Amino acid sequence: MLEAIVIIVYLAFCILVALCGCQRRIGFTGTFLLSLFFTPIVVLIFLLLTAPSQRADRARNAQSN
Repeated sequence: MLEAIVIIVYLAFCILVALCGCQRRIGFTGTFLLSLFFTPIVVLIFLLLTAPSQRADRARNAQSN
């Protein structure tokens, strides 16, 4: 029972990190898979250190103007 809860919580953190990675070049799926293989915390730190993709920057700039 406890193992199932730990797995569900781990997958929830992976999904949250993948949502943060949607604006990156690798996208949701790539970020989700990376967070499954590595820990979500490591991938989240990597996402915080890298910049969003150019497409996301253009979309954000067009939306603010």
